[in-house]
Amino acid sequence: MRVMWCFVLGCTLLISYSKAALQAVYLPSTCSSALSSTFTTSMRVQSSTALTYSNNVNCAITVTAPSGHQVLAVPRRFELEEQRTGACVDYVNFYDGASTGSPKINPQSYCDRSGPHNVSSSSTSMTLEFVTDGSARYRGFDIIFAAFTNAPCATDYFSCSNGLCIDKSLRCDSFNQCGDESDETACTAEELGIVDDNSALIYGLAFGLGSLVVIGVIIGVLVYRHYKWKRFLNEPIPKEHYTSTLRNYPVTKKYYKKGYQSYAYTNVASGPPSRMSNDFETDEDLDIGSRPTTPSSSASKKNHLQVPGAKSGKINMNVNAGASNC
Repeated sequence: MRVMWCFVLGCTLLISYSKAALQAVYLPSTCSSALSSTFTTSMRVQSSTALTYSNNVNCAITVTAPSGHQVLAVPRRFELEEQRTGACVDYVNFYDGASTGSPKINPQSYCDRSGPHNVSSSSTSMTLEFVTDGSARYRGFDIIFAAFTNAPCATDYFSCSNGLCIDKSLRCDSFNQCGDESDETACTAEELGIVDDNSALIYGLAFGLGSLVVIGVIIGVLVYRHYKWKRFLNEPIPKEHYTSTLRNYPVTKKYYKKGYQSYAYTNVASGPPSRMSNDFETDEDLDIGSRPTTPSSSASKKNHLQVPGAKSGKINMNVNAGASNC
């Protein structure tokens, strides 16, 4: 049942967050020159493609919004190396322009876990600088950049609670482009991109129920075969079988204590024998509780069965299947 519900929930989550796609830029471990990227509504910059950033990094990237817009930087994750003797060794700086020569936005560098809250530019461009030393490595940062204007907002823009205006397409996309998360509150199913039908639920239930039916059939077959074999082992050889010249028992360890051999046996005289040899079990030899279940390893038993004389006749069993001596 857990597998079935996980399948259903997985389909639902894929539908719910299919809208959450954003242009992403990953900083390389080494930068030979300044990086630049332009965007229309929003983008994100991460410190590395790996789980942790590299040592001895010195990179700068400039992000540029459309004309008439400013740039807002909102960190989603910020985790750098701790300060040493009160100074940052791995740090991030923001510049209000297209290079690190532009005015610095933050008076002090951002390091350890004391990242920025919201950083905004006064122009269409903002430059991020990332510097690390050669010691520890941490998870780094994931920063969202959004193009914004100031209120009043145009009709195709969303009005944030903090007075900023962002593109309406950024509403309810699982990213905080307003900086106060007002663009991610009170979202409707249509805004979240959720398909208003039960197709995923129906497919999930059908898959789960079908799997349960198949598993149940397999278990039932195995249980029935096991029960049938146990019943076969607990039943003695019927007397009418070993007195008949037309019947040969299957070669099985239940009846024959020796290896895989084929025996033929014939009633030479009238009437069943009083007792079979130790190589052949009957209902008169052993009770059900004491019947052995494994072959005998006795080396004294050869390739034929000898049955002691019975009151009314003799039984002779030869190795050659189907042969009878009268």
